[in-house]
Amino acid sequence: MPLPTGGTPWCISLRLSRAENLYMAGQAGHPGTVGPPSCPAPLNPGLACIPLSGPDADAAARLYTRVFLADEPTSRCCALDPARFLPYARFYVRSLVGKDLSFVVRDEATGDLAGFIFCLDLTHDLAEEGPLMAEFLAHFRPVVVMIDELESRHLAPDQTPAGSALHLFQIGVAPEYRQRGLATALIGRALAHARGRGFRQAVADCTNAPSKQVFARCGFSERGYTPYEEFILDGDRPFAALDGGLSLMVRDLDPAP
Repeated sequence: MPLPTGGTPWCISLRLSRAENLYMAGQAGHPGTVGPPSCPAPLNPGLACIPLSGPDADAAARLYTRVFLADEPTSRCCALDPARFLPYARFYVRSLVGKDLSFVVRDEATGDLAGFIFCLDLTHDLAEEGPLMAEFLAHFRPVVVMIDELESRHLAPDQTPAGSALHLFQIGVAPEYRQRGLATALIGRALAHARGRGFRQAVADCTNAPSKQVFARCGFSERGYTPYEEFILDGDRPFAALDGGLSLMVRDLDPAP
């Protein structure tokens, strides 16, 4: 099977803090719709959610490498060497900067990045980024194919106009900053920004139960699901050792006022 060229989002392990649970319960407007509840969750003092920019790209790539390879279940199955992965991560993150859809959280006291959310237009073809991006995706061929098949069953990316659907590719939080509300703040900021730019829908693929819970709390609903033990690629079951499965999460966005 050829390598799919569509989006490849999968979400790093996340858990809601008590403050996030209380905030999201209080913001529970109409399920599946972004209206007033799309306002980003508040962050603790000293943490700032800001657009991903060039000066932060290298730090974001290093954080992405650190948490993605350690925490995301399908990536752990690939057993990638962080030193070999980092150059691809740098190229990938730099490609996101100019698209103005991704965000990071910075600790204002230390200057360190504490979290990130990487987003793209659903219609964007990563193959357009060149051969190095194809090499990057090839490291994750099993999950790329799994996601592509799930989205093909439940979405119509080929019939989606550009600028209408936001693809939340990856979200991650450094271990030392977890349980502080960063996950919902990042999702909320990305959704509010996309809504302001005219996007009408948001899509994410969650590879574990905690990340699925976070997106559900943010108003997403499950559109499709593939159990890991049932996924077959080239006659093999690459994720048979994993519990759970891949969830396609979708949320509609109301037009900006």
